Amino acid sequence: MVGQVSTLSIRMAALASRLGHGSLPGLAALKGSAKLLAVTPYNNKVSKANIYSKTSGMLEERVKPWNYEKWGFNHFMALWDGTTKRFNDNSKLICIEGPPALDKTKLAEELADELDMKYIPGVSMEDFYINAYGFDIRELDHLYKYPRNVSFDEKKFAQNPTGQEGGCDRMVLSLFYLRFRKYVEALSHIFNTGQGVVMEKSVYSDYVFVDAAYKMGWIDRTTRILINKMKVQMLAPMLRPHLVIYLDAPVDVVQSKIRARAATTHPWEKNSPVFENTAYLDMLYEDKYKSYIKAASINSRVLMYDWSEGGDTEVVVEDIERLNLDYFDKYDPLCKDWRLHKEENYTRKRLEVSSAQWNIRNSVLDYYDCHKVDKTPDESIEFQMQAFKVPGNRFAWGQNVEMGESIALRLGSFFGNSNTEADMKSPYYHLDASFIDNDVFEEWRKMSKEKKASGQEKWWQF
Repeated sequence: MVGQVSTLSIRMAALASRLGHGSLPGLAALKGSAKLLAVTPYNNKVSKANIYSKTSGMLEERVKPWNYEKWGFNHFMALWDGTTKRFNDNSKLICIEGPPALDKTKLAEELADELDMKYIPGVSMEDFYINAYGFDIRELDHLYKYPRNVSFDEKKFAQNPTGQEGGCDRMVLSLFYLRFRKYVEALSHIFNTGQGVVMEKSVYSDYVFVDAAYKMGWIDRTTRILINKMKVQMLAPMLRPHLVIYLDAPVDVVQSKIRARAATTHPWEKNSPVFENTAYLDMLYEDKYKSYIKAASINSRVLMYDWSEGGDTEVVVEDIERLNLDYFDKYDPLCKDWRLHKEENYTRKRLEVSSAQWNIRNSVLDYYDCHKVDKTPDESIEFQMQAFKVPGNRFAWGQNVEMGESIALRLGSFFGNSNTEADMKSPYYHLDASFIDNDVFEEWRKMSKEKKASGQEKWWQF
């Protein structure tokens, strides 16, 4: 009888942990092992169910992180450096989702600080066009003969989503790629340092914008097919977030907040045909985004808040600490991506997410009908000729002599690693040096050097 009561207590505790600590009465009185999962974890360091804040005083001291940005990580290094030894309770991935103008950035930054996690901001076309040295390729738009090479970003989109032929198609494709790279960066950071990550939006929610843009007639059917194919292939090796936090607000409130910020920090959103289109915002945030959140709740924990008037980060932290971020039984899909069971499996996944080049190669598809985003040979040559004029694009990051850098032996490059600083800081747009003739290249270098020496501000725009 005693054994039956004990088993019942554990099962009830596990159920309450799955539903949230406040879902069943008397949970607070349970102590010790009664709060543990009913299924014995395979790896006690990895299968941690909770997250703890600084305020709780229960944060574990993290093991010294692996400097993956400098050294990368390869099979040789995996022989002596283990992966799960760095994992602790807070080695988790949290994604903040929701409509614009609801202070997602503020919440994400405060959560990252309180939970001792790394904050990774959301992406924009600024990340795509501006390289690691701060030079913006959009400043060369006036030099292009082919309209397809001219930039298209969120500012142009807000004013006229169909104002540039194929512009919206190329933008949504670029944003998908950007979010994918940021997501890989987040996973790489967790696996190499053990520190958790809080990031704004994820590549998993990106398809809601693609579908909405297609429904509105802003992108072509072939672009949607391409991105869906890329999504299936590129996301297969990825691990879905432990926790998704959705900040919600009625569409009229969202529009009001967008109008408010248009008067100060976002003037391009003023009288925007996109954000003043209530039907579009309804479809995007009340239909497609909510459908995504429902689907995401199968594999990730989900917290949703009405953020119409803002909210209290402390309350969110308390809710997070009460969550069970593991699983109810061994067949539960909740966070199953992170249950790799053996040290060798965690190391293999670490090798995958630490290789930027491996993940980029995984984006290659045998789909050639996306005429809105594909460029002709002449268009590609013109773009490359201009792209290599941008300071810092001529060589890999860290090896541009004209930017004051020295060509030195780098440990990561020596071992043939990916996801080193050079990989992470390389431009997101494609560069191919085979397009550039060496004599032309040297002429460019001479010309830019003379213009810079003469004090010309735009010495690289010729």
